[in-house]
Amino acid sequence: MGNNNVCLAEIPVNQTNYTSPKTKSKWKREDLTSGSCIQTLVDKENNQDFYTHFQCGQALPQYRNNLAQQRWMEAINSLSTINDSQQTINSLLDRPEFKELVLLGPPKQFRWLSWMNLLTKCQPHVSYEKYLEYEPSDISNIINDINRTLVDSALFKHRSCGQEQLKRILCAISNALPTMGYCQGMNFICAVLLIVSGCDEHQVFQAFMQMLINEQHLLCFAFSDDMPLHSFLTNLIHQQIKKKFPKLNLQNICDSFWLSKMILSLFTYVFKMEDCIRCWDYLMVRGMIRGIPELILAYIDATYNQLSKFQEEDFAQNFKNPETTTIKFNVGELIYLANSNHSIDKSFISKLAKNMKDKNKPSQLLDLLQYFNNPQLYKKHVSFYINTIFN
Repeated sequence: MGNNNVCLAEIPVNQTNYTSPKTKSKWKREDLTSGSCIQTLVDKENNQDFYTHFQCGQALPQYRNNLAQQRWMEAINSLSTINDSQQTINSLLDRPEFKELVLLGPPKQFRWLSWMNLLTKCQPHVSYEKYLEYEPSDISNIINDINRTLVDSALFKHRSCGQEQLKRILCAISNALPTMGYCQGMNFICAVLLIVSGCDEHQVFQAFMQMLINEQHLLCFAFSDDMPLHSFLTNLIHQQIKKKFPKLNLQNICDSFWLSKMILSLFTYVFKMEDCIRCWDYLMVRGMIRGIPELILAYIDATYNQLSKFQEEDFAQNFKNPETTTIKFNVGELIYLANSNHSIDKSFISKLAKNMKDKNKPSQLLDLLQYFNNPQLYKKHVSFYINTIFN
């Protein structure tokens, strides 16, 4: 089974009473209506700007809101016909500037469509309902984690809305991945996807499955035994820190205080939601394998003066959760620095994977990443591995 304790155990448990059926039952199709009560939730517990602050974050001049708005308007106005948001994204998707537009920050009505197209274009559809025909064996772990997932979000205070949808998604994931099962950390990722998608659980399931198996992301290795993706990224980041920030002494700072939390939760555990979502714009474009370390190196760059003064206890306190941190940064600057100053070359990924493979026990991830600088060969090897594992 996969790892069910990914350095997030100190998250406080919400005392919301949540009961599950004692007997296995088949989900009814009417239960799967996407976002069925989201408008009621918005009307009752939030103002009409529920999603507004998840738009483009403030940034340097190159990544400021007004530039993003201008670039998106120019791109949209250049289209001959526009009937709806989906058609707009379909028309922009094959343009060379599309990924740059996503990095700038999509308007909220285009963000989810942009993410979905980047994740699922030309990828096989995975049946959602098929994996909801029975409850998984680890249902109790799923329910326990639902009660401590984004507990301050109005969406996940409602059993009949966010919690129930998240439960179904995690059950389907566990059934779809029997050799891995549900792992702690999946709940946070799927919760963010639910927020950005407007509670479209069908598409959230598709998106997360692609984050697991798409060759640019391979998050399956973040949840498998020994978490090889975490080990690889940690090694990569420490090498780059020594090279780019030689005076920053992190030798005595435990990775679990900060680095592991950023990697394993995709920043959801340590960044405010609006900052996290903007970082995910970057991850969708660059892929997790390069995007995660690039963003972390950019974060160190942007907050260097603060981090250089930290003692061990400061790391523990400031990366406890977004509310306890005193670290100030600009998420737009983060994306700008990651894209311009900390881009990781594919050949470096390949070389590091080969070096780590020679020094460590056999690893399927390292076997794959050694071909990372050869896209066709790499994709072929990943495809073979994924088909072997999941079929």
